[in-house]
Amino acid sequence: MPIEPQRLNDRLTRLAAFGQTPQGGVTRLTFTPEYMAAQSLVREWMEEAGLATRVDAVGNLIGRREGTEPGLPAIVLGSHIDTVINGGRYDGTVGVLGAIEVAQALLDDGLETRHPLEVVSFMEEEGTRWGTNMLGSRFMLGRITPDYMQERKDRQGISIAQALAEAGFDPTRYREAARDPSEFAAYVEMHIEQGAVLESLGAPVGVVTGIAGPLFMALRLIGRTDHAGATPMHLRRDALVVAARIVLEAQRVAKETSPTAVATVGRLEVRPGAINAVPGEVDMTLDLRDIVEAQRDAMEQSLRSAIDQFAAEGGVRSQLEELSRHKPVLLPERMVAYIAQACQEEGLPVHRLPSGAGHDAQVMASVVDTGMIFLRSRNGVSHSPEEFTSLEDISLGTRVLLRTTLMLDAWEK
Repeated sequence: MPIEPQRLNDRLTRLAAFGQTPQGGVTRLTFTPEYMAAQSLVREWMEEAGLATRVDAVGNLIGRREGTEPGLPAIVLGSHIDTVINGGRYDGTVGVLGAIEVAQALLDDGLETRHPLEVVSFMEEEGTRWGTNMLGSRFMLGRITPDYMQERKDRQGISIAQALAEAGFDPTRYREAARDPSEFAAYVEMHIEQGAVLESLGAPVGVVTGIAGPLFMALRLIGRTDHAGATPMHLRRDALVVAARIVLEAQRVAKETSPTAVATVGRLEVRPGAINAVPGEVDMTLDLRDIVEAQRDAMEQSLRSAIDQFAAEGGVRSQLEELSRHKPVLLPERMVAYIAQACQEEGLPVHRLPSGAGHDAQVMASVVDTGMIFLRSRNGVSHSPEEFTSLEDISLGTRVLLRTTLMLDAWEK
């Protein structure tokens, strides 16, 4: 099948230039000039692959080629091109470019499909800008409200609605991005693993069985700013001391909840931030995940209790806000089996594993049969300039994606 590794490599390299950082990473936040320029180039590549393109009412980029049998729902392939701050060039991007390569291979080989084929580059998957992830896929399923669009703001105080307007969209027309689930036959996403399981097994490609459910929360601790030299320890209301206890408690609770539970404090902002001032205010985030929802929720309740206790003991007020909550999902066995078969046909061993990271696939899985293909990550590193997946592995994964697409196209419900 005509997958061209050099084309994939050239496109990965060209896309990485948009938002390249001095450290060698990529910062490409949704609707920034770097992001919009990158999306424009991806759109050109979609059109080269024979896809008719459009950008929906909230900025999801969609390429489509029609099938031979009118009325059939679409097989959808996709991922995202937004990044974390100083992230890597492979996270999300390989899924979008691999999907375009599948469309290009079908075009080059003169193959038609019964079903329409859609390639989607979802906006704001990472959650970096507004602290709420999988935004594009949630818009596509009609799960975002006007209040949410106004309330969620980035660090510059720009709301989702305002950012849409500044990017040339009409935020009052956001409902036009919503799709009827009956339009979809299946969704498949190829993604780097972002962990070291496949590398430890010596496997280039993995078959995802389920996706952990992330819970994002923002916590504000309000104490009192005092002079560091003139305020005795017993009179302090130090917000950072309370925050430090919470960081350690999050680590303890995750370790004791389950082997698949994780908890992360990824952002900590301390005010006033002076060497000679007692910290009076702290903003921090909490990211809780588990493949089992009940275990994640138990971890959440333990932390909520601990936050209340530590804040009271430290004379600090706490304000905890839920940013987003997603259910863990088990992917359908049929989809797992198709991807496993595609791996076998490529002469690859079949390794099944869960995803600890969140993806648009888990949103799509709530309405349509969904599968995921993982690619080996060197040293398990992701969200970093050190993130790396070899071109050979990307090409193999793309061939698996192509075979999976053709199997789905032949499947009869």
